[in-house]
Amino acid sequence: MTTWNLAVPEIPAERAERYRAAGLWSSSTITGLVREAAVRVPGKPAAVDQHRSLDYAGLWQRCLAVAGRLRGEGIAAGQTVVLYLPNSVSWLECFLGLVQCGALPVMATESLRARELIEIIEASRADHVVTVADDGRFPSLHRAVHDAIGLLPACGPSPVVHEVEVPGGLAVDAADAESGEALHQMLPSDPALVQLGGARCAACLLIGRTHEDYLCSVELSNRRCGVGPDTVMLIGIPASHNFAMASPGVLGALMAHGTVVFAPDPSPSTCVPLVHAHGCTHIPLVPSLLGLWSEEAGRDPEPLRSLRMVLVGGAPLDLDLAAAAQTRFGAHVQEVFGTAEGLVAYSPLEMDRVLEPRAHRLVPLSEQDEILLSRVVAPDGTEGQELLSRGPYTVPSFIDDPPQAAGVFDSVGWYHSGDLVEIERAAGPAGPLEFRVVGRCKAQINRAGEKIFPGYVETLLEEHPQIRHASVEGVAHPVLGQAIKATIHLVPDEEGGWLRPLALRRYLHEKSVAGHCVPDTFDLIRDEDQV
Repeated sequence: MTTWNLAVPEIPAERAERYRAAGLWSSSTITGLVREAAVRVPGKPAAVDQHRSLDYAGLWQRCLAVAGRLRGEGIAAGQTVVLYLPNSVSWLECFLGLVQCGALPVMATESLRARELIEIIEASRADHVVTVADDGRFPSLHRAVHDAIGLLPACGPSPVVHEVEVPGGLAVDAADAESGEALHQMLPSDPALVQLGGARCAACLLIGRTHEDYLCSVELSNRRCGVGPDTVMLIGIPASHNFAMASPGVLGALMAHGTVVFAPDPSPSTCVPLVHAHGCTHIPLVPSLLGLWSEEAGRDPEPLRSLRMVLVGGAPLDLDLAAAAQTRFGAHVQEVFGTAEGLVAYSPLEMDRVLEPRAHRLVPLSEQDEILLSRVVAPDGTEGQELLSRGPYTVPSFIDDPPQAAGVFDSVGWYHSGDLVEIERAAGPAGPLEFRVVGRCKAQINRAGEKIFPGYVETLLEEHPQIRHASVEGVAHPVLGQAIKATIHLVPDEEGGWLRPLALRRYLHEKSVAGHCVPDTFDLIRDEDQV
């Protein structure tokens, strides 16, 4: 039996048995999906990027070889490993290889920088980090890891860094594949991976997922989103993000024996040629990108004719934008609501629904999803109903349950989402439950799908000697959804000079802060009376 360095909270046994009896939790594992596909459809394309392509037989062999190589480099079963790689076939190989060798990968998106990586390494007690090689292709990622390692406290051992060439992949040999075959025999109930909490607070929030609860969400998402063997899933948003991995994402395509196409970024200029070349059918986007893609489709829809489904999540979807995009794509625009912690819901699949006023109505994945409403007071003083949930793919708590996250999960496993909703039944009392998100009751900025806790940015700013007080808020933005505005009370330096926005941005960059956490606008107030 594997001893895990992190204790992943378990769903209570009574509920777990109910989910198994209902057929929601299966006997599959993440690497088992690939092994099965390698037997059934060995020659079918599994994973593609701009440089490499693997069929299912090749992907399974690479999974085994990478697992054997990583074990040979000292990664043991039960250890925690931060996976910090860009979108690529190499990312998929390393993720699968880590799972196969019994390690617990922590999914770090490539937008993070040294400051966030330090928090992740410390919170996860990571033994290893898998990242890019120092070959000049991804200098910001390589620098972020080594800056983070250098800034860790000297009181304990630093994680071992394993460098991977992207796009070439980890160098392996035949012996590695043989040793990988004999490695960890995992159970569906074993921990599979760790996601980062979307409801960011002053602490790094870790979400432990087992094979059975995570694949439950993936399988149900496949049914809702029309994913099948002919699906070609384009992944341009960060692959390590829960949306890109499992809603239905990378794992959905692999489960259905479809194909995953990795793009280095989600811009139309990068992705449209890939859609055209590979006949991509599904793509996940955030609302801020949907407008750019819609404009591209309006100019020349022909390269996008293969698209059947554009999944839009991470932030509220504007109905007018959705309707215009759907007309231009000739594909369904499906709204996705979900968090790494739990509840996932989609707008109905019928093509015309997005054009109706009810299009913001979202339907949870499973009848076993339990929903409660809790009356709360929103930050603007208005009353509303907060969405609470638990179910077959909602975790019961964060790993280590940090005190800074008190109240996100209660003592009986309800997840308090922070989302204000309205609920109705689609076809009367007997119809499926639908809900609509109408606001937030917790301090959080949603910038182009990235969730930012204002207090985190405020603390960073107030570490500057010329900042007496900082207040950070989200303000409406036509493209980003919300932009970050910082109101800052300044004092001058010793020579009477005052900070300007460019200097503040440079200051945050030097502190190795993720770019999406840097304020878009600054309201600088000179506190002359404090001089």
